[in-house]
Amino acid sequence: GRLVTSRTLMNDLLETAGPAHGDVPSRKWERLESFLSGLAPAAAAKLFAALESGGGAGAGGLPAATVLAFLRTRLVSDGAPFPQRRASARRLFFAPFEDFFVSGRKGRKRRARIDRASLSAIWSLIEEDPACVEAADAARALDAAIARGEIKLSPFEDALHAAAGAGFSRLIEHAENDVIFRADLSARLSAGGEKCPDKRGAAALHDLAEINFLLPAVRYLKTVQAVFPRPLAALTEEDFYNARRIYAACVRAAPQAAPYVPLAIAARMAAIEDALPLYFHFSKIEDDAIPDAAADASFIAEAAFDDLESLARALERAADDDPDTDGIAERFERFGSLAAGLARAAEREGDAAFVNRIEASRDIAADALTRFSECSLSAVRRFLPTRHAGGSSRLMALRPDIARSVDLRDEIAARKSAVFLAGVPALGEGLARGDAVAAIVEDACAETQRYAGDLVAEIRAAEGDRRKAALKRMEAVLRAAAPLLSADKIALLAERAKAAALSA
Repeated sequence: GRLVTSRTLMNDLLETAGPAHGDVPSRKWERLESFLSGLAPAAAAKLFAALESGGGAGAGGLPAATVLAFLRTRLVSDGAPFPQRRASARRLFFAPFEDFFVSGRKGRKRRARIDRASLSAIWSLIEEDPACVEAADAARALDAAIARGEIKLSPFEDALHAAAGAGFSRLIEHAENDVIFRADLSARLSAGGEKCPDKRGAAALHDLAEINFLLPAVRYLKTVQAVFPRPLAALTEEDFYNARRIYAACVRAAPQAAPYVPLAIAARMAAIEDALPLYFHFSKIEDDAIPDAAADASFIAEAAFDDLESLARALERAADDDPDTDGIAERFERFGSLAAGLARAAEREGDAAFVNRIEASRDIAADALTRFSECSLSAVRRFLPTRHAGGSSRLMALRPDIARSVDLRDEIAARKSAVFLAGVPALGEGLARGDAVAAIVEDACAETQRYAGDLVAEIRAAEGDRRKAALKRMEAVLRAAAPLLSADKIALLAERAKAAALSA
């Protein structure tokens, strides 16, 4: 039968874990990102290898995990080969869990999300803690076998994993029964986490518990890695068969960790949404030998919807707290892509409950996009200053205020907002909510074009310094409005302004 106690404990740990903190100051990161993006693939691979082998903090006080995550993405997108990794006891110990590693975790601890930042401190327990003496001996034996050039390392790896499981279990049991020891263990695991060390240590303690929870299933996680090459774009019938076979074997040997087999396969997919067919396949299994297949595979859907709903809530918070458009389009695109992938899978299976959850998340994201769009429209409007026209017949009409000087900061903000607004229709379509933002973009385009047309009249009517001021404002408006108006419209307005300036 199931080891219910172990599963309940793991669920409790996941539910009570707090957020981790690993933010990098945005300006410092922007400079570093620019540098890393400019590296040749060979140089990027060399830096990746150096940081990965060094561990700890990166150059300039930046966390190595953050830099490694960027370089890893960069190497994958470039199709560049990863540097050869030197074998070591530490690397071989953590290798079976690599599919669950994440870099720079933010927010709460989630199932099958183990922060790379926790690994050094966890390994230090093996090397230094009295509860892990046998594991330390096994690690030294494995390193010695590697140094000797032993071909069969599996017995040494098995001994290390078994000894670590015994040591970790002692530590976790002690932490569960002794509040002071738990606080001390959390503090040791927070090494390197100067900011929010309590939360960092608590999160790392839960990572330790999850690795310990998975140790009995190491053999099956290794089998998943051998059978399912990453990144896997789509699952075949043979893949479904192999997934069921490995899962069934894990149920017999390590039932408490069996849900991690489909999760590990999902993690090897090109995108989490591509793994949803595996969930639907398992949900239809009727086999007394694996009665919990549907429930265990449901963690795939849980992970996918956690990702989707977390993205939606993060967009909502960003829109409410500080609607800065830097990098936000990419976040909307990521959300839209994930939502579309999940929707396709759910619609194929006719799963109305999943479709409803997706639509609810899309509504949240669409509201956030509306907020960003409204703030961007306001920034554009601030760069189009107006005044009340003189004369009784047009007393209430608004005309361009050419007396107000052009502020470079306002121009930059307007241009940035115009760039964002120009991309909003595509973002809205990506959310399947194009109508929600169409009117805002239309207003931005119409108001900018109308203002530029009114400026032509101001240029024609003004003389001397006022005409120069109107021309300067026109040039700035056309620069800022370029993303919103077609090249033909910009050129026509520029020609009209030039002709107006030559009028008597």
